[in-house]
Amino acid sequence: MPDSNSFPFLKLPFLAIQNIVHNFSCTEITELSLCSRRSKRVVQSVRCPEPTYIEIYLHRKNMSIFIMNRDRAQCSFWTVARRRENDLFKYRVYTIGGVDVRIAKIQEWGFQIEAVENPEKPLKLVVDHLKDVFKLPLEVVLMPDKINDFLRFIPIFPVCKTLFLNGAEAITKEELKYIKNNVVVEKVFVCSIPIN
Repeated sequence: MPDSNSFPFLKLPFLAIQNIVHNFSCTEITELSLCSRRSKRVVQSVRCPEPTYIEIYLHRKNMSIFIMNRDRAQCSFWTVARRRENDLFKYRVYTIGGVDVRIAKIQEWGFQIEAVENPEKPLKLVVDHLKDVFKLPLEVVLMPDKINDFLRFIPIFPVCKTLFLNGAEAITKEELKYIKNNVVVEKVFVCSIPIN
């Protein structure tokens, strides 16, 4: 008998797992999906009733991913931050898409991604993971003001339901063309930003 006190959740019959996962919150489902490839497959096979879309918000001071419900309220969120010395969060290393990403759970329904230099890389990994798990459309708000080389964030959302470009600083026609050529917007594209 193993020394572990853990419960063999994944050894339960599928119907029992399905009933349990169906009652999990978005955060609990996300945590389970990060445990292993097998747990991710189990979560993918269960339809989660709560979330309806994923919102990506990219601003120089706040880069976040929100899992939203049909009332447009947050079910779960992810934010990018640099780890500070006095940081009380306990980071764990998760392998997402074959890459190690340091993530801490914050509050009851949120996560913090440690991204020291290139936040676009772990953001893309997390977005791809969440899209794969929940099978939800993306809604994107991009505010490129003062984001160095903001075009490096475009591969995070090659296909999205809506894209809102917003800001006070102008972007070039070439940058706008790059966005239009590299992002498939299925429903609404709004550009509220000056173009040079």
